[in-house]
Amino acid sequence: MSDEIEALGDVVTGGVLAHALEPEAGDTVVETEDTNCLNCHAPLTGNHCHHCGQKAMVHRTLAAFGHDLVHGVLHFDGKIWRTLPMLVWNPGDLTRRYIHGERAKFVSPLALFLFCVFLMFAAFSFMGEKNVLDDVKVSANASINRKQSEIRTTIANLREKKQQAIQDKQATSWIDDEIARNQVELDNLKSVAADAKTALARLTNEQAKAQKMVASLEKKASAPDATPAIRQAFEAELENLRGLERAIRMANAGVAVESGNFTNIDVVGNSALSAMVKNALKNPQLLLYKMKSGAYKFSWALIPISIPLVWLLFFWRREFPLFDHAIFVTYSLCFMMMLVTLSGVLDTFAFAETIALMMLVTMPPIHMYRQLKHAYRLTTANALWRTVALTIFALMALAVFALLIFLMGLN
Repeated sequence: MSDEIEALGDVVTGGVLAHALEPEAGDTVVETEDTNCLNCHAPLTGNHCHHCGQKAMVHRTLAAFGHDLVHGVLHFDGKIWRTLPMLVWNPGDLTRRYIHGERAKFVSPLALFLFCVFLMFAAFSFMGEKNVLDDVKVSANASINRKQSEIRTTIANLREKKQQAIQDKQATSWIDDEIARNQVELDNLKSVAADAKTALARLTNEQAKAQKMVASLEKKASAPDATPAIRQAFEAELENLRGLERAIRMANAGVAVESGNFTNIDVVGNSALSAMVKNALKNPQLLLYKMKSGAYKFSWALIPISIPLVWLLFFWRREFPLFDHAIFVTYSLCFMMMLVTLSGVLDTFAFAETIALMMLVTMPPIHMYRQLKHAYRLTTANALWRTVALTIFALMALAVFALLIFLMGLN
């Protein structure tokens, strides 16, 4: 339940933050009898102060405050309904119109980007971290069992070969060596399974302790006699404990992952980095948790990574400054994040897995083609070759971003 509440909090925070960055348009304004702005006292000539921009009407009711909160989270005004359909079907037209000055009509790229980031990560949290971790645990156990079965079959086949070799009066020493080698590997796998069981019990105990500490601090932080300073200190500690509890839960699910697969990793010329990689891959679920947290916090880095790559497609055309490419990239990333979110939701249903995969494969290049063609007013041929190049560039940008997140996850 705490994960779902946290995910909901992410959505609300993302919506409010995005709305804070978004110029207002389409809001309902109530008439007022005041003739001067209540903020800067300049004479009012309309629904907003021409000097500081504040609304002529200010509210002091709880209902109006609730309306502002819902509006900030969901952007329930005309802009969102104008922006989303165009982003999906006419992204080039949306990009070009925003660049050329039609901005009050649409949700700004940055505000939409922020909300899409929060929405995507919150959606994946809602879809059930427990199910993913259970799948990891089952997959790891199944992998160990499968290898044990394969080795037993190999040993049985080698013994049959030995019997045949004895009958044919052939040498059997090499067969004995192979049987011994496979038996050692089988014993090692049994040891891995036993160690995983012990680690699972230990981590389960640690997780229970962390959960009790979180519950205790939550109770203390919500006590009536707790001062604001105490609550703030408790909240900071709670955030750390919640992160620890999630990390333990992920490690708990991943302890059955086979060991010994990463001992040969060697980053040439950097022994320290090699040691970090080996240590991180001993607990891949903890590494994935760190990478997820890093991707969430630094998703904005995709924008500066992608802008130079788009610029390469038009560097000889001076009529397209970097600002135009920044708007193009940000709106494009918004669509891609919404597509990933929708595909992830569909993937939770068995009947829709194929549909989700087809969407992820086919829709990005189609969307990029339409956005390129209409945003930059290209011919069909020019839009097609740029779409191919941009698809390659997009994969490169994702690879660079993933590498950065991976390196941050090693720390």
